[in-house]
Amino acid sequence: MQRLRDSFTFRKSTTLKTAHEEFLKSLPKAELHLHIEGTLTPAQKCAIARRNGIKLPYESEADILAAQNYIGKDAAEYLKNFLAFYNEGMKILRTAQDFRDIALDHLRVCGAENVRYAEISFDPQPHTDRGVAFGAIIEGLRAGIDEAKALGVEAQLIMCINRDMPVDSAFRMLEDSKPYRDRIIGFGLDSLEEGNPPTKFLDLYAKARSEGYRLTAHCDVDQTDAVAHIRDCLDLLKVERIDHGINCVEDERLVDQLLERGVCLTACPTWRPSDTMPRRMDRIRVMHERKLKVTINSDDPGLFASGTLGAMLPAVAAEGRFSEEDLAQLMINAFEGAWLPRERRDAYVEEVRDYLAAWKRARI
Repeated sequence: MQRLRDSFTFRKSTTLKTAHEEFLKSLPKAELHLHIEGTLTPAQKCAIARRNGIKLPYESEADILAAQNYIGKDAAEYLKNFLAFYNEGMKILRTAQDFRDIALDHLRVCGAENVRYAEISFDPQPHTDRGVAFGAIIEGLRAGIDEAKALGVEAQLIMCINRDMPVDSAFRMLEDSKPYRDRIIGFGLDSLEEGNPPTKFLDLYAKARSEGYRLTAHCDVDQTDAVAHIRDCLDLLKVERIDHGINCVEDERLVDQLLERGVCLTACPTWRPSDTMPRRMDRIRVMHERKLKVTINSDDPGLFASGTLGAMLPAVAAEGRFSEEDLAQLMINAFEGAWLPRERRDAYVEEVRDYLAAWKRARI
């Protein structure tokens, strides 16, 4: 499994413009919105499926890539079609070794891209429903994270519930996670948003908060009642972070609330093979200009043409018209939004500032 990514090169369309590539290579980076199951590349899917004796509904890696142009008549249908592909890939993961391999393989890429810190989300319910032990998931992921420390990469885990599954299933997951509480930093909410508003999870989030979890929730882009969902996540679920949250720019009062509370928003300007540029950059640019604590993230790098954080940033910089100072600030936002002790966050922020200062001095 060590070299699985070598046989798969993330696609960068020739129409994509790039900027600040040299500066970005060594810029210290952090990523707060990353689904470990979404890091599965076509090569990894094929290899793990073979190892576990699973027949994929594709004949080749090229067929898997062809399926990654997710479309829909609206944002809700797009998300539904994307999640169908995402959930299909999850089914090949069966053992602690599988989870260890995908975590370590992704964190190796992080090391090569100078992603110093990552918060990794995982979705246990679809796995445990298939008979995979909760302990196998955690032990595998933690093994990969622990091995990656030698590469200079630090990572923590966020346990996400699937909002389209019954709430009692999520409560059972919280109970199953108790023996591993010290290995999980955060609690999140993802999957199909339509028909599954934040209010569905009031008691669940109260329980997670009482158990000491740091709290976040997905508010996916352009979903029904998107602005209201962001507000409910803040006021009712009492989250510290919003994953995506791009629709906040539609409501000035909400922007003011996010600014006042210093809420971190984990935007994902990912693109598909058929896209000619990073998506959502107009609104991400507005978020940055309004001084919101917006961050840039790869979300599901194995399932999008945009790929990993280091791979996508030059195109994001060009499309967002970001200067080197802007790019450094986006990484400072991410480190400041990380669920780390204050001294660790401060040390990472200082690394970014020192890097920017040294880069400027070298060009005088």
